[in-house]
Amino acid sequence: MSATAAWHDARVNAAAHPFGWPLTRLVRCAGPVVRVPGLGLVVSGAALCHEVLTRDRDFAKNGPGSFAATMTRFLGPAALSNMDGDAHQRLRARVADLLAPAPAEALLALAEAPLARLRAELTAGDAVDLVPRARALSGRVALDMLGVTADDGDDSALALLALGERIAAGLGFRAPSARRARAMHADCDRLAAMARARWDAPDVAPRSVIGRLRALGLTFEEARGVLSILLLAGAITTAAALPRLVALLVDGQQWEAARARAQYDLGAVLAEGLRFAAPVPATVRIAARDVSLDGRRVREGTRVVVLACNAARDPALFPDPDRFDVTRTHDARARHLWFGAGPHFCIGFALAQRQLRRTLEALLAVPGTPRIVHRRAARGALIPAYASLVLRVEPA
Repeated sequence: MSATAAWHDARVNAAAHPFGWPLTRLVRCAGPVVRVPGLGLVVSGAALCHEVLTRDRDFAKNGPGSFAATMTRFLGPAALSNMDGDAHQRLRARVADLLAPAPAEALLALAEAPLARLRAELTAGDAVDLVPRARALSGRVALDMLGVTADDGDDSALALLALGERIAAGLGFRAPSARRARAMHADCDRLAAMARARWDAPDVAPRSVIGRLRALGLTFEEARGVLSILLLAGAITTAAALPRLVALLVDGQQWEAARARAQYDLGAVLAEGLRFAAPVPATVRIAARDVSLDGRRVREGTRVVVLACNAARDPALFPDPDRFDVTRTHDARARHLWFGAGPHFCIGFALAQRQLRRTLEALLAVPGTPRIVHRRAARGALIPAYASLVLRVEPA
C-alpha cells in the first residue's frame, strides 16, 4: 500500500537526518516561505523554489553559510555548483554536451555485464542486496569518467564512491570541524591525484570525460572541479536513489504497474519515484542584494534554504502529494524540480535518468514477484539512502 511505502521511505529520511527531517515536515505545514532562526529563510512552495533557483543574479550560490563556500575550500573554485554569474555560464557552456544523451549512453555501456549478472541471480531465486550493486555501478561510471580501468572487480568502484561520500559528508550547513577538515583535505587530495594521473597520461581514453575535458582546453583545476561535482552530485545521489525507488515500488505494490508502463513510459515511473524520494532534500542560495520574494523583503546576505523535498510534496502541483503513484501525471510547472532549475539545473540529469532507467528495466524484466527480505537505513548520511536492501523475486 502507498502508506507502507511512505512509512518506509520516511524512515530512510529520518535515519539520515533525525532532526532535520521532522523540521522540514513542520516547516512545510507553516507555509511556503518561513523564517527559521539560525537557519535562514526556508522555502517549501514549489513555485517559489523554482523562482529562487531561476533568479540566479538575485540568489547566488556563494556567500557566508552556503554549501558553495565549503565546496570552494575543498574542491577549488571551478566545481560548477559553487559558481555564479558569467563565470559559471561560460564554464557550463563549454561542458554542456559532456553528458548529453549520446555520451551518457556510451558511458553506460559498461553496465550491461553487471546488470546481466543481476538479472540472472534474481531469476535463479537468489537474494541480492541492491545497495552494493547500485554503488558499484555508479562507481564504475565515475571511474570511466576519470579514464580509469578497474581490474579488481567492484573494489575500485566501491572505494571511489566511498571516497566521494566522505567528502560530501562535510558539505553541510556548518563548516566542518578541524578534524573533519583535515580528513576532507586528505580525501580531496586523493581524488585530485587520481584525476591528475589520468590528465597527464598520454594514453587517456579520448572518449572518457577527462579526455574530453582536456580536448576542450580546460585547465586541470577546471577539470578537477567538474569531475568532483559529477562524483559528488551525480554518482552518489544516483546510487542512493535506485534502492529507494525499488523499495517504493515494492512497498507500494506498484511493481506490476511499473512493469506495464515500462513498455512505453518508464520515464513517468522514474519521475514519480524521484519526486517522492527527492534524493537531494535541500540546497542553499544567498541573497546577492536586497530583493523581494513572495512580497517579503530579503536582505542581502540572507541564507535561503530551498527544500526540494517539500517542493516535491506541494499540493498545489501534486494532489494528494504524500501518495506514491506511478500513474500520476506530473504538472509541467514542476518538471524535474528535484534536479534543480535555471542555470544550475543538474548537468548529470541525462546520465542519471539513463542509469536509473537501465537498472530498473533489468529488474522489471525478471519474471515473478519481488519481496524485500531485509532492509536497513543508512544513519547520518548526507544523502538519505539504504545501507542494505535485500531483494528476492519469487517465481510467478
